[in-house]
Amino acid sequence: MEDTNKKEVALFRFAVLGDLVHARLHRGELRCALAKKSGELWLHPDGTTRTIAAKTIQGWLYAYRRHGLDGLKPKDRRDKGACRAIPDELQPLILDMKREDPGRSAAGIVRELRGAGLMRKGDFSTSAITRLLKSHGLTGPRIELEVKARHRFVAATCGDLWQGDACHGPKLFDPASGREVRVKIFGLLDDKSRLVTYLRAGFHERQEDFLRVLLEAVLRRGLPRAILLDNHGSFTGVDVRHACAELGIRLKYARPRDGASKGKIERFWRTLRSQLLDRLDMSKIATLDDLNVRLMTWVHGEYNVAPHSGLSSRTPLSVFEDDLGEVRFIDDVQVIGESFLGTADRVARNDSTCTFRGKTYEVPPALRGSKIVLHYRLLRPDVVWIEDGGDRVVLREVDAVANATRARKHTISDTEPKPYTGLNPIEDLLGRKLHPGDNKRDDEHEEGACAAS
Repeated sequence: MEDTNKKEVALFRFAVLGDLVHARLHRGELRCALAKKSGELWLHPDGTTRTIAAKTIQGWLYAYRRHGLDGLKPKDRRDKGACRAIPDELQPLILDMKREDPGRSAAGIVRELRGAGLMRKGDFSTSAITRLLKSHGLTGPRIELEVKARHRFVAATCGDLWQGDACHGPKLFDPASGREVRVKIFGLLDDKSRLVTYLRAGFHERQEDFLRVLLEAVLRRGLPRAILLDNHGSFTGVDVRHACAELGIRLKYARPRDGASKGKIERFWRTLRSQLLDRLDMSKIATLDDLNVRLMTWVHGEYNVAPHSGLSSRTPLSVFEDDLGEVRFIDDVQVIGESFLGTADRVARNDSTCTFRGKTYEVPPALRGSKIVLHYRLLRPDVVWIEDGGDRVVLREVDAVANATRARKHTISDTEPKPYTGLNPIEDLLGRKLHPGDNKRDDEHEEGACAAS
């Protein structure tokens, strides 16, 4: 019981005692006074009306005489903190379940125990589990100490940090797969200004899809010094890390299953969904272009120019424009193109092929068995080529069926004369078997030659 409630109960008991507190009564007179009070109705602090036994009132009187008002306060149970409803053998397991996953609720623990056959319905309540967890400091602020600290932050200047992520949009028909596919929307947002630097929907959630958004954002809003992303493969792949390293962009990754650490873009997704995605007229949207036009129209015409509560009612665009002097803009567009090129080392097989990202490509026969360097565009990794003497040789995928009827070209001319040695091991072996005597004379001649030497 809380101290405030204990004090209210003590005052109630003091009121019940009333004139008995200071009265000097003999034993018989006290008995009559107690009997009279026990016959009255009293309004308890919990709102109920009740009668009180004379013996109980007498105990309160003696407690008050010994300890004053504190003597009238309810005393804590001797087994306070102990959970009598839950069997002793289950209590350690319940505590360990909460420590293993602080997000487990009391109701969730009950469901798991029932599912494991460790308790039956009605054995004990969720309140009993809550009391058990509370008595061991596994609820409230104390359990939160086990979670890594989170602090509100904002980048010092625009362009210092962008936040990137992807969300799912509506379903559209994908001509490549021949069916409806839920589109994925990649977005980048400046941390300080909350300005959306670029937004684009696509049918896939791959590295090249994110890199396409990054390229457009960099061309429009300059180079960020760092980007905060989650651990999805579209953000952690080698192409993304290569492109960002070439551009001087540091990649920062949130902890797994900790989307709240990217709170600004997570909040943006909620705004996008409530103001745009949930209000789309899908009868007018048939292609990705239809959707992307609406996305960027809303970004430029509504979101970036609307007052933001987190910016003291300023607009993201105005905050970004105030920091233009701190933003790193691209002077040479060719630098961007070179940053979005990748290479991969391979060894050409004897069948004039090499593999790259699950696909097999044909290489010139002259390169069989040698090391080659594959070049590809990060935005189109399916286009692969090699450099040969300053010329670009585009590789094509192997078509095994077509190769079955493909003419073979000889690299060495059939008219070139070949030397003749006259040696043939098969004929020599046959001669030794047919004319063993000749073989014996040859052996003796060989032994004599060895002795002479």
